[in-house]
Amino acid sequence: MLRRSCPCLFLILFLTLYGCSSIQVNTDFDDEADFSAIHTYSWKAVNVSGDALANNPLLYKRIVKSIDGYLQDRGYQQADPGVADILVAIHAVTKEKMRVTDWGGPRGYYRDPWYDPWWGGSAYGGRVDVSYYTEGTLVIDIVDRRRHELIWRGLGTSIVHKYSDPGKMEKAVNEYVGEILDRFPPGYKPE
Repeated sequence: MLRRSCPCLFLILFLTLYGCSSIQVNTDFDDEADFSAIHTYSWKAVNVSGDALANNPLLYKRIVKSIDGYLQDRGYQQADPGVADILVAIHAVTKEKMRVTDWGGPRGYYRDPWYDPWWGGSAYGGRVDVSYYTEGTLVIDIVDRRRHELIWRGLGTSIVHKYSDPGKMEKAVNEYVGEILDRFPPGYKPE
């Protein structure tokens, strides 16, 4: 039952940003690629095992719309896949994670300096919080259409949050995509 409901959960869960520091972005690129020769782009469908977007058409559309807007704001034009300079492919993965926080006890972080029982208070005190969360990673690949080679990859990782408001989800997706694509092309400096 849980496996069947997971795709539906991803519709309301994913990609959050409440400030730039909540997303970890990593990029890599082919240093032999000529990024100055890129003027047009198109989309490339991918079939990646475990893709969280595969069963999430509405979220997929929001991300595509956000990437389209971002690239077009940078001056790239969308073109037919047979003539575009680059192809853009996206997919996402999620992982269940556990966070353990040891708040200490009588001998820990909140230690009372006068409390030192003969039986060793730290053995009987302290507080440890365990929480579970979902971490999501969006992968944006830029492929050279002529050479059929990956020339740039951006990864954005953050905690997945629930959204009941599509407007708030769209805003979060735009911020998330922006954080990743701020590093494309390599060496790009906003004006």
